[in-house]
Amino acid sequence: MKEKLLIIFKTSHGYTKRYVDILGNALGCDAVPVEKFRGDMLSGYDKILYIGTTRGGSINGFDKMSQYLDIIYKKLIVCGVGMLPFNENRPNKIKDATISVVYEKFIPVFYAQGGFDISELTRTERMAINMLVRRIKTQNIIDDDETFILGAVVTPVDEVKQANIQPLIDYLEGKTVDDKLYSPPEITDEAEEKEFFEEMEKAASAPENKQRALKKKLKK
Repeated sequence: MKEKLLIIFKTSHGYTKRYVDILGNALGCDAVPVEKFRGDMLSGYDKILYIGTTRGGSINGFDKMSQYLDIIYKKLIVCGVGMLPFNENRPNKIKDATISVVYEKFIPVFYAQGGFDISELTRTERMAINMLVRRIKTQNIIDDDETFILGAVVTPVDEVKQANIQPLIDYLEGKTVDDKLYSPPEITDEAEEKEFFEEMEKAASAPENKQRALKKKLKK
């Protein structure tokens, strides 16, 4: 029997919504914007995908999902959509910035390049981008991401295409996906899960200095 999938999404300038449409066509699933999402919608689905625009490394709107993580962490998949090209480190960075240490080892995270057009931005967003551009231009060394940003400010970028989201489609269809194409879950075994949460309980009740040491150990 085909597993039922619900997509919950947050789109800022339409790129994420276009990926949701691609996913819907490929997988035949339900989708709802996070603004209209309610907790009672989670029942009856085997998998939950949250996909949203990345800002400052984290995914917009995910805070609304955080209150349900204790219920859905085993069936949740997360995907960030941003202006920058994919690289192997981006899914892990998104995971660290978006998902709490309690659940990050259980949740797979993907990343897909979307697009950027400065003319679509609000006044506040343009101000933030212009400040970023000025900062980049003052640096002696500019990395690949910063070089890309400088180019995108001049020439709009639109990289929304199925090839960029295909690893996520494959994963949702139960196919094997190369670990380099996403951040896979680290804990899938029930015994490991039990041990992990026992350690988390110890960390929560330990003195503050021990809490830091235990949480650092659990993140490894």
